[in-house]
Amino acid sequence: MRSGFPSTPPSQPSPYRQLGSGGQQPVRVQMIIGLVVGLVLVAIPLYLWRRPEQADDAVVPAPEATGTAAPSATNPYVPVDDAGEVPRVKVSPYRTIRCQDRGPGKTPPERCDHVTFFEDALTRAIRENALCGPETKTGADISIVMDIHFRKKKVEIFRGKSSSLPASQTTELFKCLKRAMPSKPNWSSIPHQHTRYVVNVKATYPPTETFK
Repeated sequence: MRSGFPSTPPSQPSPYRQLGSGGQQPVRVQMIIGLVVGLVLVAIPLYLWRRPEQADDAVVPAPEATGTAAPSATNPYVPVDDAGEVPRVKVSPYRTIRCQDRGPGKTPPERCDHVTFFEDALTRAIRENALCGPETKTGADISIVMDIHFRKKKVEIFRGKSSSLPASQTTELFKCLKRAMPSKPNWSSIPHQHTRYVVNVKATYPPTETFK
């Protein structure tokens, strides 16, 4: 007895398999998405771990703590000489009175060279010994004469006639200046063109009240 259902040719797939095969494609898509997500989750930590660090010289270190602050727009550098701890004494330019050598010849003062070694030394002595200055209410101008003798290897300092105070009021000042001058200079190494020089400089001292 034959069945009422038509027979299926062997070459054709079973209709039940075709129904089942339709669900395999979504499963593959999910697997691919899961694989991509897994790779991303692994790659990100690896990148963060192995990324190049910032160069050391890109970071500006903070200045080390010292006794004085670093110069800046709000804290400019102030030289020690201008700090204002000691009142400033004004020193005039040096004037050469005469320069001479052995013999009858004379050199005009305007043609004499300057012995800057001793002139600079006297300027330092004047400024560094400001407290040795005379005590006055209105200030004072002290004329200082320096006699430099290379043959005798000798330097003398004394009061000039154009000083505004008598010698009795400047005795302590000249003692300080003489002590502050170089005691044993290397005479042979000091540039000069003549044997003897006499130069003059004026030191202007402020009133005594500014010292207190």
